[in-house]
Amino acid sequence: MEFNEVRDEVYQVLQEAGGRFRTAYQVCTKIEEFNPNLWRRLLEEYPSASGRPPMGEGVGIYYSPASFIAHALDYFYERDHDNIMKAWFDSKNITFDETEPGFKGGWISIWAWRPLV
Repeated sequence: MEFNEVRDEVYQVLQEAGGRFRTAYQVCTKIEEFNPNLWRRLLEEYPSASGRPPMGEGVGIYYSPASFIAHALDYFYERDHDNIMKAWFDSKNITFDETEPGFKGGWISIWAWRPLV
């Protein structure tokens, strides 16, 4: 899957947050909710080990749908600073709908659509 295949959906998810930040996990849950076909494609492209969650701690693979979305967001951010903001937060003791982040580096990137001024 190519980053540009998720661009419109990712942009929509960021825009609907009204300038508030979201994690890649949260973007994924919105994609699952609003575009089930795209979510199925992500799961097929980056499947978890049998019986494991689709992303986060314990997924059983290094690169999950959340990893792909995080890399896509970085890609879009590098090319679209006028519209996308990026920040970092400490992921210690954080879960997303009972999913613990798979990355244990301590800091997770978050993104937002830059509000019009």
